[in-house]
Amino acid sequence: MLSIVAVMLLTIIVIPIINVNPSSTSITTVGNTNSANDKEKHSIPVDQIVSGGPPPDGIPSIDDPKFISVQEAGRFLEDSDFVLGLNINGDIRAYPLQILVWHEIVNDNVGGIPVAVTYCPLCFTNQVFNRSLDDGQEVVEFGTSGKLYNSNLVMYDRTSKSLWSQAMAEGIVGKYAGTKLERVPFDVAYWKEWKRLYPESKILSRNTGSNRPYGVDPYGDYYTNSDVLFP
Repeated sequence: MLSIVAVMLLTIIVIPIINVNPSSTSITTVGNTNSANDKEKHSIPVDQIVSGGPPPDGIPSIDDPKFISVQEAGRFLEDSDFVLGLNINGDIRAYPLQILVWHEIVNDNVGGIPVAVTYCPLCFTNQVFNRSLDDGQEVVEFGTSGKLYNSNLVMYDRTSKSLWSQAMAEGIVGKYAGTKLERVPFDVAYWKEWKRLYPESKILSRNTGSNRPYGVDPYGDYYTNSDVLFP
């Protein structure tokens, strides 16, 4: 698949510290790092995981995504808008960042592969993961935990309630601490270029089940000013 513009990723450098002796204490509440103390299985210092404000799933993931044609999407997308694009086994889809900014995670199946399309607005970090774990024995669904690590999205899986770093592509607290997620290749492109190259592709619809002012960015000029939230 042709790479159109450079994928914009924030590189976070950490030195993992794996505690492989989990106690009987488990994370019974998503993102409750008060119970995830130093005896809990973790790959980072848990006191560095902070609340981002919203509760678990306060930023709702899209778990039943709907898609529309390029022509329909052109009614609300501007040429300068960014989309995240996938081409898996000939199944070509694009996810507008103006929608992802309000949801951060889309649980989808593309070309027969269960994927999580993710976006962290605070870092402008895009990542796509295969949702299959344990050598394909388990497929998980991801949600937003309401937590941040290094100002980056911390996800959780709804099966084990483990916490995952989006930028590191790794479990950080719980059963899957230290487990790496399989990254799936993707492109980030201007809508103008995407629609020209893939006129028959499927585009994520604004029909998400949530009432959000899509097209309005809740982070305003955060991307261009010098302020840093949750440093």
